[in-house]
Amino acid sequence: MEFNRRDFIKGTLALGSIAAVGGLAGCSSPQNQSPDSSPLADTGSIPGIPESFTDGKWIGTAMGHDDDLIVEVVVAGGDLTSVRVLRCDDTIGIGTTAAPIMASRILETKNLDVDTVTGATTTSIAVRNAVADAITNAGGSVSSFSLGTTAPTGGAPQNLEVDVALAGAGTAGLIAAVRLLEAGKSVVLFEKQDIAGGSMPMTYSGVAAAESQLQSNYALGRHDENPMFNKAGMLAVMSKYLVPENDRFDGAMPYQTAMYDNSGKLVDWLHGMGVGFYSLGVNPAYGVTPYLAPGCYMGGCGYAKDFLVDRVGALGGQIIYATEVTELVQEADGRVTGLLAQGRDGSSWTVGAKAVCLTTGGFAANPDMIAEYYPEYADYKFNCAPGSTGEGILMGQKAGGAIECMGRELGAFLSTTSQAGSNFEIAFLYQTTPGIIVNASGAQFGNMMSDNHGMLGRGLRDAANGGAFFYITDESGRITTNKNELYAMDTYKCLEHRGDMVHYDSVEEAAEALGLPELASTIETHNAHALAGEEDEFGRKNLPYIDTYSGIWVISCLPTFYLTTGGLAIDTAGRVLTEAGESIAGLYAAGDVCGSIEEKDGRPYAMGFDAAMNYGYLMAEAVIADI
Repeated sequence: MEFNRRDFIKGTLALGSIAAVGGLAGCSSPQNQSPDSSPLADTGSIPGIPESFTDGKWIGTAMGHDDDLIVEVVVAGGDLTSVRVLRCDDTIGIGTTAAPIMASRILETKNLDVDTVTGATTTSIAVRNAVADAITNAGGSVSSFSLGTTAPTGGAPQNLEVDVALAGAGTAGLIAAVRLLEAGKSVVLFEKQDIAGGSMPMTYSGVAAAESQLQSNYALGRHDENPMFNKAGMLAVMSKYLVPENDRFDGAMPYQTAMYDNSGKLVDWLHGMGVGFYSLGVNPAYGVTPYLAPGCYMGGCGYAKDFLVDRVGALGGQIIYATEVTELVQEADGRVTGLLAQGRDGSSWTVGAKAVCLTTGGFAANPDMIAEYYPEYADYKFNCAPGSTGEGILMGQKAGGAIECMGRELGAFLSTTSQAGSNFEIAFLYQTTPGIIVNASGAQFGNMMSDNHGMLGRGLRDAANGGAFFYITDESGRITTNKNELYAMDTYKCLEHRGDMVHYDSVEEAAEALGLPELASTIETHNAHALAGEEDEFGRKNLPYIDTYSGIWVISCLPTFYLTTGGLAIDTAGRVLTEAGESIAGLYAAGDVCGSIEEKDGRPYAMGFDAAMNYGYLMAEAVIADI
């Protein structure tokens, strides 16, 4: 299963109160306001802080998306001469990419009010806050470096002719671009954010491959023992999840068949060019599914994104950042022959191309489109990539493309409700931290183990649950949260430090503090099942016993929806289709702009990351053949 993360929640500044040259200045603050309203106020006289701006090396700290972000600021001659990020634990490929960009912007302009890096607002604000903290620790005035925002300038009209133009540098766009460049095609990608990747770095997913050399090496001839080793076995498993009323192809599953026909080839292609994979067989939690290195939940998709971005440049491709595609160029006969784009700096782009690929993502960040196509979800928060605003779908429709699979059930994943100020995603906490999830009264309400995302989505929408949720664990759960040996991951280690994981000396204390009247009886019933080795009333098996002798640990959390699964109609090679099922010449699409590949076959959404990679590859192959 796949899950997406975001790194763009807005924030505010609170300056640190401990200062020393070369020492740490602590700052942990709420991040729930817009960047433009961040109060960069001076702290006044604080013991240990110099009375004037003092030369030297100074440390500043602020809370990022995941944990403390720490910067080093060098002051010389009463001015900033260096700004360097020492530690950033935020999302690999998003926060880690944005943090040094933001530091460079502040140093170049000597201005804390520079624009945040779009696509990574929380990390950007954390850098701003940490630099302000360091300035304060050096005895400087934050207001002296708060010069206000300036409108970007310097844009000019641009004309370009290429073989292929891509709108969006996310998962599908990057995969397709590299494949096209390898085939000798000239390629340009337009990315409206300041960083590439879209949802890719936010993904925690294995690669659902079939018959790759990587898996064959591990199988050692045992392909019949596990259906995940071969395409026929994979498809047989997937067929069990078809929803009859949504199955248009009598069980044939053409879209998933195309994906698994290609999946082994995709894995070996990536592996062959140098993208890292976590070795199969290292631990039983991974089974026979390859994971991008350094492993499950450890940022592998972000590292792969960085690799693909570098490869696009090395192969002669171009990514134009902070520039949104606004319109497709279409001939009288319907053929798409280019696009128009608008840069944030005022530049305008007119691009002629033999093929245009829409890889702009879904529309979970577009409230108007949610209200139109998923009205039952219109009042809920979507925790998604900020670039998922749906313009690719709208442009595809304007060019004559059909849309499909709208309005079906959406899944959710857990996020903290944020003692630290920014929501932190804990989608697979149930795997790393043995425990239970309860609702606003302290009662359980479903089986997270068998249907995590679906159960949480339905639980959020059920008013009987009261709109508040709590994950309950014990001391051993706290330990595995900080470092889980089975999954070889420590992604959730920040929860205790952030204050999102709170200890109560007894169940009764937690129930009273949080208003959970049924909590004690819920834990008692759960533990009785666990000791007896029974399933609970929701069919959950292998229940973890919750030891309450030394109290319990509680994480206040909330299910959040994270993507849309409807989108443009395509064939199994990525050609955009009309309502009549005819392809639009010159127009292709892949990734979330097409919605869920599984839902096209009649199966509920499951593996969007795999689909985006495979259909990015398949789309590129179709473009190469067509032009």
